[in-house]
Amino acid sequence: MNDNKKGIHFLFRYRKLWLLSLILGGALGTGISFFISPKYLSTAIVYPYNSQTRENLISNPQFGFEFESEQLMQLLSSKSMRDRTIEKFELYDYYNLDTNENSWNADLTERYVRDVVVMRSKYLSVVINVTMKDPKLAADIANFQIDEVDKFRATIFEENRMADLEKSKEKMELIEKEKDSLAEAIYATKGDKEALLFNFLENLNNENYDPSEFVNSPELEKLVINYRFSYDQFVAARNDYDAKKQAMEEPIPSVYKVDRAQPSYRAVSPSFPLNIALGALALFALTFVVRYSLEKWGQLKQEAKS
Repeated sequence: MNDNKKGIHFLFRYRKLWLLSLILGGALGTGISFFISPKYLSTAIVYPYNSQTRENLISNPQFGFEFESEQLMQLLSSKSMRDRTIEKFELYDYYNLDTNENSWNADLTERYVRDVVVMRSKYLSVVINVTMKDPKLAADIANFQIDEVDKFRATIFEENRMADLEKSKEKMELIEKEKDSLAEAIYATKGDKEALLFNFLENLNNENYDPSEFVNSPELEKLVINYRFSYDQFVAARNDYDAKKQAMEEPIPSVYKVDRAQPSYRAVSPSFPLNIALGALALFALTFVVRYSLEKWGQLKQEAKS
């Protein structure tokens, strides 16, 4: 008898045992399912903000692209957002963790990452799936994150934009100081005639203006050239500062909340069909291994006797 026939014979010979193991395994899986706390899933969906200016958004409204979607996912998956969520809902109590244990923080992170999943859909929307034992808590966490992400972004941008604004202000003030110093040197040469200097600057672009009435010495010519260059730098720096200051006063674009999470009272786990199948297959595999081992052991003993 070849190996294939032996295998078929072995399976057929103990067919009642296999059937019994499948039935008992399925019953065991069903029983275990009753002892597993049910979990409920809530989902929130947002589209990323658009990085265009507010004027462009009014004339051409649209969602963000792949780059903005990736940024949004990074913010939602960040440690800062995780810490905000944990602190807001006191998840260390929800998971019954002993904060005196050295591993409590690692355990908390592991369970949070398992229960709060951020993913990007093929349509570039960002989906937040929260699975908790309390359906209302799951919905509250998902909605908290889509509301909090705008505040989180605003905080980051506020810090960066404020630092950039201060840098622009310092640059403008430094150039202004240099400009004023040159103006004082010109006033000292011309006898503190501020109106005359202003009139000179205003008429520089006038083709019919004769600057020789004002610039009447090589020393003054050098001062005026340096002043004009410094003045142009100051105007550019002031415009840059004013533009950044105006941008600070405008709110940053928000995420587009497509679907807010709603409590779902239909448990997603435990899955009775899955647990029944796993229980049946597990007990069948164990029974098969034990029965096959006993069969081989009996054959070896019989061969030893002969």
